[in-house]
Amino acid sequence: MSAANKKIPSSALSQQHEASRRKLLIWLSLGSGGLAAAAAGYPVARAVLDPAFQQGGKGGWQTVGQQSDFPLGKTVLVTFTRPGARSYSGDIKKDTAYLTRRGGDWLALHNVCMHLGCPVRHQDGSGLYFCPCHGGVYNAEGVNVAGPPRIPLQRLGVRLQGQDVQLEIAAMPLPTLTWPGSSS
Repeated sequence: MSAANKKIPSSALSQQHEASRRKLLIWLSLGSGGLAAAAAGYPVARAVLDPAFQQGGKGGWQTVGQQSDFPLGKTVLVTFTRPGARSYSGDIKKDTAYLTRRGGDWLALHNVCMHLGCPVRHQDGSGLYFCPCHGGVYNAEGVNVAGPPRIPLQRLGVRLQGQDVQLEIAAMPLPTLTWPGSSS
């Protein structure tokens, strides 16, 4: 009897069919599970890894008001748009800074405590900046003088373009729990 004429018993066909169905179901399960894991893991991986690959916003100059909006010696809270902010990653699009017009120059300090990122508050009478979260205190120049912050407030560039007062907005540093230059 030749191989083509041999009959395969029906139980063997049934087992072969069952094995191929089982393989198909296993591959479908693994594939759909992999797709579900990738769909769920992508946003998490993006949120975790994205800051490591950011080049920082291009920054540039943003107008925050007219020169007449800033009386001499008065500190004013201004709002600007953060460069490179993307709503899908939860970035803050609007940010604030304190701007002081002084005798011959201007001082702009980013409104974020360098301890854990809380917004600082300026007190007009003393000229100090206070962090309400953990008691950080900065002097009128933004230098940390008390509490847990270990580095000064971030300074921003200021320029006049006609009567427009502009801030130089760039990537903002993250608050830190470590001393500048330390590895821990």
